[in-house]
Amino acid sequence: MRVFITGYRHYELGIFKDSQPEVKVLRDFLRQRIISLAEEGAEWFIIQGYTGIELYAANEIIDLKEEYDIKLGVLKPFHNFDDRYNESDKINLNNILAHADFHQFIFEREYSDPGMFKAINRFVTANTDYGLIVYDSETETNLKYIYSLMLELSEKSHYNIERIQFDDINDFINDRYDS
Repeated sequence: MRVFITGYRHYELGIFKDSQPEVKVLRDFLRQRIISLAEEGAEWFIIQGYTGIELYAANEIIDLKEEYDIKLGVLKPFHNFDDRYNESDKINLNNILAHADFHQFIFEREYSDPGMFKAINRFVTANTDYGLIVYDSETETNLKYIYSLMLELSEKSHYNIERIQFDDINDFINDRYDS
């Protein structure tokens, strides 16, 4: 099984430093989901390299590669998509790329038009079987486009979606940290 992981960017979650406690909670939550998926037969975990949920998940996947037979793929959308990343995020992404089992650009050129995002979403979902998305419709962002495509695919084919909402994360916090 090939799992595409995506979700909110760090700034959409109000996170501006990796030292914030929210990062540890999100990484713990994602780690638990990745372990469950690996135990259910997931072999590949795919991200695009966006900050926030994707990079948190990628770091957990790298940590878990010693315990589980899993691989990490990074399908960067286009050249220079990460030009606006701060230095810390660039270092983090480069470290992830160094530990990835596969990485490539979806478009072998720089951004040219908004239609590229629709093509990127279609490419990623066409090449994965399962979408793990951290997305709450109460906090709408551009994630609504990939989520909508995932829903469409799940109705027409074998594509499976796991949508994680803020309530799911809050339940995890209550179970894990408040007891």
